[in-house]
Order: sequence, then structure tokens, then C-alpha cells
Amino acid sequence: ILSLAMAPLSLSSEFGYAVAVVGASYLANIYGAIKVVTARKKYDIKYPTLYSTGTTKNDEMYNCAQRAHQNTLEGLPVVNLMMLSSATVYPRAAALFGFTWVVGRFLYIRGYTEGGPEGRRIGGIVSHLGDFPLLITTFCAAWHLLRA
Repeated sequence: ILSLAMAPLSLSSEFGYAVAVVGASYLANIYGAIKVVTARKKYDIKYPTLYSTGTTKNDEMYNCAQRAHQNTLEGLPVVNLMMLSSATVYPRAAALFGFTWVVGRFLYIRGYTEGGPEGRRIGGIVSHLGDFPLLITTFCAAWHLLRA
């Protein structure tokens, strides 16, 4: 018979920092959504159009807002999962890297929606200063947990 018994996982109170960053990541999502709604009104893009197929500067700027939000949504679940997984072993580091990613997303969304494709670079770099280390700490946490 296969036994599924396992030792209980004990979380430090510092795990709460990572949980707080999950909430902050949702605020970045809301910020992106507000930027898209604002761009829809400003550039007269009607629902249910997801991306404009026009070729004007207004169409491009609307698409930049939509893409900034969509790009954030694409990364948000995996970044939060890596952060929470990492936080089981490295709660403060995981929360710091997660928060760095969130700050990067705010910068990315603002830059992309206000400056077009070139405006997203700083936010992208800051975001990767958070998500790349989280990938490493996720594997390190897995290794630590497997050896426990």
C-alpha cells in the first residue's frame, strides 16, 4: 500500500510578507485594467475589441495599454506561485523579489501606456530583477524541501 503520510509544513510568520505581495500584485492588475479602460475611452475603442486593427497612432497607443495589461496577466500567476513556493523556505527573500516584480509591473504598465513600446524597457528590467531570482529560489526551495 502506498503511504501518503508526510511531515507537516511549518510556515514562519514572515510568510505573511509574501502573502501581502500577492495582494500588491493584484493592485498592479487593477492599475493595468484602469489604463486599458482609460485608453478605450480616450481612443474610442469599443467593446468587445481586444486589440485595435487600425494603423493610426491612437490605435497603437491603445494596443500598448492593452498589451501592458495582458503581459502582466500572463506572468502574474506563475510569479505568485514561485514567490509563495519560495517563501516556504526563504520568506523574506521571496517577498522582496515578488515586490520587485510588482514595482516593475507598475513601471512597465506606466511606461508602455504613456511612452509606447520603447517606454516599457525600464519596467521590464525591474520585473526581471524579481522574477528571475524567484525562479532560482523556487528550485532552491524545492531542493531544500526534498532533502528535509
